[in-house]
Amino acid sequence: MKRRKFLIGSGLAVAGGSALYTMDRFGVGGNQVNPYLQGNFAPVRDQISTDLLEVVGEIPKQLSGLYLRNGPNPMASPNHKKHHWFTGEGMLHGVKIEEGKALWYRNKLVQADGFSPNTHVISHANKIYAIVEAGGRPVEIDQQLNSLASEPFHGTLRTGFSAHPKLDSASGEMHAICYDYANDLDNIQHVTVANDGRVKSSQAIPLPSRSMVHECAITKNYVLVLDLSILFSFYKLGRGYFPFSWSDEHQARIGLLNRHGDSNEVKWFDIDPCYVFHTVNAYEDDQGNVILDAMRYQRLFDTDWNGPFSETPAVLTRWELNVAAGAVSEQQLDDVPTEFPRIHPQLAGQFNRYGYCLGVGALATPDFGRIIKYDLVNHSSEKVELGPNLMAAEPVFIPAAGQQAEDEGYLMTYLYDRSLDKSGLVIYNAQDLASGPVAEIKLPQRVPFGFHGSWVAG
Repeated sequence: MKRRKFLIGSGLAVAGGSALYTMDRFGVGGNQVNPYLQGNFAPVRDQISTDLLEVVGEIPKQLSGLYLRNGPNPMASPNHKKHHWFTGEGMLHGVKIEEGKALWYRNKLVQADGFSPNTHVISHANKIYAIVEAGGRPVEIDQQLNSLASEPFHGTLRTGFSAHPKLDSASGEMHAICYDYANDLDNIQHVTVANDGRVKSSQAIPLPSRSMVHECAITKNYVLVLDLSILFSFYKLGRGYFPFSWSDEHQARIGLLNRHGDSNEVKWFDIDPCYVFHTVNAYEDDQGNVILDAMRYQRLFDTDWNGPFSETPAVLTRWELNVAAGAVSEQQLDDVPTEFPRIHPQLAGQFNRYGYCLGVGALATPDFGRIIKYDLVNHSSEKVELGPNLMAAEPVFIPAAGQQAEDEGYLMTYLYDRSLDKSGLVIYNAQDLASGPVAEIKLPQRVPFGFHGSWVAG
């Protein structure tokens, strides 16, 4: 465990990042191995179910529910030259926990007409959905990880969806910024799903840049639209590659859309070239300024056409948008490469003190060897080094019952042990990461590095 003051506005990591992260794109320089098909990036072929799992330590009795994670798992034989980490069938990995016992583990492919949602799995209005962006439709999932044939959101969705909707805990509404350039090259959609699980509205927003809008954020009054430096590429599409690419010509910008009206007018703030896959959170301060914390890449999808990690690292960055003046400022908050941030699930759009991230490591091939807890008030961080051969996934925060402090609760993450070629589900006390996991649930196989998941209580 390391506790440190994190960096405020240094720029050191991104200034020297390209030298540390340079790796020839597949097919250039003689490299004939696609890293996203090797090691724990490689897919698993077996879909299994195992009951009464071995537990080391003690699962907190108050944790009863289902831990789910989604990620791409190509089942055919992908083209090594052209395969991108973001492609492949969605596969769910789940562990059922009840009264201190791990009742079962199972993994199942997401069954869908068309592309299988492979990015996230969420719960809303007593439904579970596997989701993806770029026009793919959510697939409803039952408590046994089966894909259902029902129409998403009770048949009210008329567009594709997003990989990263945001839940407003005050209203119960879920907001998503969605794009589908195969069917609409000129617009994206702001989709609002009401607290009853039905689509309340879908609003077209002109976006001629055709940028890859992977993420969004919300505040009390706004939805944040991220029109950043990765654009849809006909050139890559025509050659069979993942069809998004870095653009030096495009003006990166953050937009504020009033979420309470029916206007699709966006107030734009120009920023330096960058890309963001994942926001930590956004909120409005006492002066009405919008604060956005996110993991910022200086450059990617330029020389490496297979994945996100080899060109520059993602580092924690803050933008402050002065709404009245129309001005924006940017600060790099840390120099440690990090990704997959999560916060308290009820604080999206509200002030948050803590964020939990996966430390990526200073290598072209990430090692995922640490978990980081940020204190955004005290400008400090705690880092848990997992040890040799151990690599984690996105850490999901679960509030404790009767919670008194924002960080009172648990972190769950899948942990891969390279020496055993197997994974476990580990549970940390979020207020005492230094003591190590309070419990580890042994799994019968490895869980490949994937993307996002959720804790579904009950």
